[in-house]
Amino acid sequence: MSEIVKTKAIVLNKINFGDTSRIANFFTEDFGKIPVIIKGARSSKSKVGLIVDTMNYVEIVFYKKENREIQFSSQIELLKYFSKIREDYEKLIYSNAIIELLNTLLMENEPHKLLFAGTVKIFDLINDSNENPKFLFAKYFLFFLKEIGYDIQTEICNSCGQKIVYDDEVSFNYELGLLCKNCSKDRLTNFNFSSELLKLLICLKAKNNCHYSEEDLDYLISFFEKFLSYNIHEFKGIRSLKFK
Repeated sequence: MSEIVKTKAIVLNKINFGDTSRIANFFTEDFGKIPVIIKGARSSKSKVGLIVDTMNYVEIVFYKKENREIQFSSQIELLKYFSKIREDYEKLIYSNAIIELLNTLLMENEPHKLLFAGTVKIFDLINDSNENPKFLFAKYFLFFLKEIGYDIQTEICNSCGQKIVYDDEVSFNYELGLLCKNCSKDRLTNFNFSSELLKLLICLKAKNNCHYSEEDLDYLISFFEKFLSYNIHEFKGIRSLKFK
């Protein structure tokens, strides 16, 4: 049995289907990632075809049927077109990296309401603020890791249980997590963190402003990628970032 449902969504990608239609992947507020067929979207007269473009924030009405792999849309309305992102190369690179994370790593039909809200917010920030898009992406990436189940704990050493001293150098082991200076001596370490890097990592988890260098941001983004690759073997890194 089908039901007509309405939900907000971010367009993740689109491909041609048949002679006149398209299939688009949407990250929706209520249903997670879903593929939808938009009939007639490739027609020159189709307003919907123009709306269904990667990164657009939309409201979609579709016929939801359980056990059907691809749903069918009856109506799509544009809520926001992030024009400033599309006009700025740096903004576009890191926004595409966000789209790539969502499209590559989210399972279909698994709602992530908090992640959805955070995604809309980060696109608004990248589009409307003067904040460094690389910094905003690093902040989002850490949030994304937490929301898909790979939170990086920064409070205690994951070997001895002692509180991390933020002015010391610490290390990271893919299996255990953060290790204090003493435990790092006896464990395999995959990444090393200076006190400045550790403070930046902690700051990225908070809502306050951070002091950082471009090199430190690059280091942490690379660390997040490798940590994710270790936990999800199919993930081979973010291709969008190779165009920086």
